[in-house]
Amino acid sequence: MNTPKIKHRARISVLILAAGEGRRMGGRAKCLLDVQGQSLLERLMGLIHSEGFHSCVLVLGFYACDIQAHLKQWPAHLVPRQVINLSPGDDPASSLHIGLRALDSDTQAVMVMLADQPLINATDIGSVCAAFHSCLPNCHALVPLVNGVPGHPVIFDASVRIDLLASPGTSLRQWVANHPNESVKWVVDNPHYISDLDTPDDIEELVRKTGWIINWPISQMLE
Repeated sequence: MNTPKIKHRARISVLILAAGEGRRMGGRAKCLLDVQGQSLLERLMGLIHSEGFHSCVLVLGFYACDIQAHLKQWPAHLVPRQVINLSPGDDPASSLHIGLRALDSDTQAVMVMLADQPLINATDIGSVCAAFHSCLPNCHALVPLVNGVPGHPVIFDASVRIDLLASPGTSLRQWVANHPNESVKWVVDNPHYISDLDTPDDIEELVRKTGWIINWPISQMLE
């Protein structure tokens, strides 16, 4: 593989995965959870915009209508390009592949983020970018590893994107496992990379740790 030199974030596109069913949350769009007056998705998009990335694609699936209605309330410059996975429950890798196909052709690297990681901040993103840049050109993909657990965001170059799109159904985890000499498991002591919200207990734990005010919007209230 030939990897072009990725000089700055203007060459990195961001892919946000927000197609899940949120079953363990009672069937709700987790990215719409209100944290300190902003949805998780709005917090994340504000961060991505401020960090100057090349472009951003948001992959929707379950609750696409609810999320798109929420996006209509945002300033236009913050609204990402959206694609919809019509069968998000069929193949765990399908949302990744749909998002990869939607990225700009001149993207030199891809950062994949989850829409339900409340603790990710600019420092965390900068550290991932710096770690990835430091291992080029020998490394084509980097995955944060916290206490043996793989986290997000992950980042990989355009050659990995091409490989994945040529292998429908292949997840990034499978690609990394099949290419141990071309990927790096970046061992780091930062729980932000593995902190996401899967259950009501996760929300309660986040409130205890941060003191944040967290609520579901009316559109996501369970009957």
